[in-house]
Amino acid sequence: YEEPILTEVIVKSYEGEKVHGLYEGEGFAYFEGGNTYKGMFSEGLMHGHGTYTWADGVKYEGTFVKNVQMFNGRYTWNDGSVYEGSIKNGVRHGFGFFKSGTPPVSYIGYWSEGKRHGKV
Repeated sequence: YEEPILTEVIVKSYEGEKVHGLYEGEGFAYFEGGNTYKGMFSEGLMHGHGTYTWADGVKYEGTFVKNVQMFNGRYTWNDGSVYEGSIKNGVRHGFGFFKSGTPPVSYIGYWSEGKRHGKV
């Protein structure tokens, strides 16, 4: 399973606070293509804790830094597969746990740029 990327995020509608015309504080954005984001914004960007849901149902809950998934988060795929742990530039990087929905396989350990890395 690969983490889906945030494609061009063109906002169709937004509910929440604005400062000087930019999204600020807590809000909800609905993007072109059906993706959504609920969480913190700063200077018009997804920044802080939030939940991004792709139109196909894949979900990321965690930290964003200027529209990029970073530090710690949780990806959930439609078949029940889950990754929870360190994230860098939107992909698994650092220590984390992956469990596939079918067949039940899991991995706890280090990741490097989205791939398992090292021994456990």
